[in-house]
Amino acid sequence: MDKNSSIYKTVLLGVVCAVAGVLLAVVNSITAPVIAENEIAAVKQNLIAIYPDVSDFKDISEDALKDEETGLVDAVYQAGDKGYIFSCHNVGYTADGFTFLIGYNNDGTVSGYTVLSQKETAGKGSLAFEGDYVDEVMTLTAEDDMPLISGATITTKAVGEAVKAAQAVFATLQ
Repeated sequence: MDKNSSIYKTVLLGVVCAVAGVLLAVVNSITAPVIAENEIAAVKQNLIAIYPDVSDFKDISEDALKDEETGLVDAVYQAGDKGYIFSCHNVGYTADGFTFLIGYNNDGTVSGYTVLSQKETAGKGSLAFEGDYVDEVMTLTAEDDMPLISGATITTKAVGEAVKAAQAVFATLQ
């Protein structure tokens, strides 16, 4: 076969693509479990921050979120027999939005509230994930509205919307 013919080049390109596809599939099958394990380990550190005395966390997102309509709750974890932790997100003042965890004990009291990522305005919207605000959230229950911060109303309203979605899911779990 002539190496300059279009048929030869087409067959050669097909063989190269097939080999590359097989190699990519092999590498993916090797690295996918490691990546998934690392993601779970990163999440578990945050879950342990909310429930330090629990070692058995179960991802119940598939069942718990089947009727969740807002799309603001990303995941639900059962913390042994203590309560539930909700991973939520929303968009506040900045278009980048934020992601946070809020946990509820079985009696409905807040067990923890921590930010995973946020790029809200420093000293304004960022206050929704810091100090006094976190302390105030820790006094709430699953039936309370999230407090607002003057000057960070957009961010705290967005946090409140995501928390309401988590509270609705929590109500179905009780």
